[in-house]
Amino acid sequence: MIVSKDAGAVIRQSVLICMTVAFTSCEGMAQEGSPAPAQANPADTALRAPFRTKYAYFEPASFSELPGWHDDRLGDAWPAFRQSCTALQRKNAWDQPCSRSRRIDGSDERALRIFFEQEFTLYQIYNTDRVPAGVITGYYEPLLNGSRRYGAPYVYPVHAVPDDMLYLDSRTLPTGRNGADIRVRVERREVIPLQPQDLASRVSYKLEIAGIAPDIRTRRLRLRIDGERVVPYFSRQEIESGRMLNASVIVWVDNPATLYSMQIQGSGKVRLPSGEIIRVAYGEQNGHPFSPSLAALPQIVNSKGRRQTIATRGLGPALTQDEDEPAKILEQAMGPSADDDLPVTRGVRKAQRQASSATEVDLMIEALLASGQTKAASQNSPPRIAPALSDGAQNGKPEPHAAQQERRERFEAPPLISAPTASQAPNAGANSDPSYVFFRPIPNNDGGPIGALGVPLTAGRSVAVDPRTTPLGFPVFISTRQSGSALNRLMLAQDTGGAIRGAVRADYFWGFGAKAFVQASRMKEDGRMWLLMPKALKFPAPASTVTVRGIGGPNQEAEPSECVVPDPELCVE
Repeated sequence: MIVSKDAGAVIRQSVLICMTVAFTSCEGMAQEGSPAPAQANPADTALRAPFRTKYAYFEPASFSELPGWHDDRLGDAWPAFRQSCTALQRKNAWDQPCSRSRRIDGSDERALRIFFEQEFTLYQIYNTDRVPAGVITGYYEPLLNGSRRYGAPYVYPVHAVPDDMLYLDSRTLPTGRNGADIRVRVERREVIPLQPQDLASRVSYKLEIAGIAPDIRTRRLRLRIDGERVVPYFSRQEIESGRMLNASVIVWVDNPATLYSMQIQGSGKVRLPSGEIIRVAYGEQNGHPFSPSLAALPQIVNSKGRRQTIATRGLGPALTQDEDEPAKILEQAMGPSADDDLPVTRGVRKAQRQASSATEVDLMIEALLASGQTKAASQNSPPRIAPALSDGAQNGKPEPHAAQQERRERFEAPPLISAPTASQAPNAGANSDPSYVFFRPIPNNDGGPIGALGVPLTAGRSVAVDPRTTPLGFPVFISTRQSGSALNRLMLAQDTGGAIRGAVRADYFWGFGAKAFVQASRMKEDGRMWLLMPKALKFPAPASTVTVRGIGGPNQEAEPSECVVPDPELCVE
């Protein structure tokens, strides 16, 4: 091949450039007609641009900016991430990360860090006013006393989802009717608006839905039939005043304050007089707005002799370090030192505490949540705790493992019990919150309760979020404080809550047990949040380009998306 002088000069220049620039490929530079260097993908550029939704603003960030990223024990978050994959692995952009995660050793911190940095793009979450700080709170899985049979003191029902509850997708409601009557038909549990031409040929009801709003995730309204009308489902006041529900009772409990607390937490365990446990998870909600009643929450008597409401999930002031009555009661039950690095969940504790039983922890929780029912203690004294044996123990000897397993299997799916025809409970109507939560029985196994994502929650690594701004199942890094110390952790957004609203808003799940209760009741802190998004995910347009051209007019800003990732199961537009 004959090379011209000009071509030779090009070759010599190319060789010099390649020798001078480290790690630069020379391939193809000396031959005319070789492909041009790859250009930046516009999609990649957009991926790293800021974007916003109706409720939040998202700014690109790097993992090196995360406070405590290299100190966090990612192996503790790995089981929660794998749980998210069970729900997300068939969804857009999640199949490859979840598939590759199966080949990662969950005990290899370096491999885990590389995995998250390579598979995800990081965005800091801001409020719509570009403020990065928000509120971080905590919740837990409570324990209640109950019975399968109605009778004092077990007179407060834990209801299953009512059979007569109906659902209406608010997006199907007609627009532009100017207040005209809306007629609907009912098919099974679905309420369907009728078009004017269909009215003569179908049985219809008049729709009256004033005073309620659709669920933020599903856009559904909860309704019922009342004669020739379809109206909002019963409010708490109607339910607790003895209104007959077409709903079974899973179990009866002895305390309305602890029952309300369990409705706020979204799950719980109920211990029967025999020591057996019934476990329940969130089943449904009555569709009324969540307006918490602090007066209806449990209380304790603090060290200064004053009653104090036990509030979690940000519903009231958190317990401070000075108000340490829960810690004192915990010390009475478990000894003088509690291990800060090991959440006490489901009776798990370190080996040196073998003499302390799970029931001692349970009794501590009950004492904290007694709400004036402890007769042995005066109103000006904290509850007293007597020594107790573990569930199923006899004469101080632990129950054999085989017997424990048999007992657990017998009560993994407790039967539902119908309510008596007249069950008007004492103190009905004392709670002003119109919202009401219905439950469903779940197996009482070693896993956490079931969250809104449909997977078991992981103590200390699962978090409840607003699904409009933090998609369910996604990893989210949270920087906050706990008891005066920094708390920087990778969490998994696996639950929601009526009180969890806003862009920078999260609710730590601390687990089950005494320590989880104390951690949740003390947590109400400022915090910042970063969202980890799969790199292949398509999401709303960058903030700088969300515009449309009006006909005959100047550019106008388009209405931003309500959800980061619109999904019929996670967040509906």
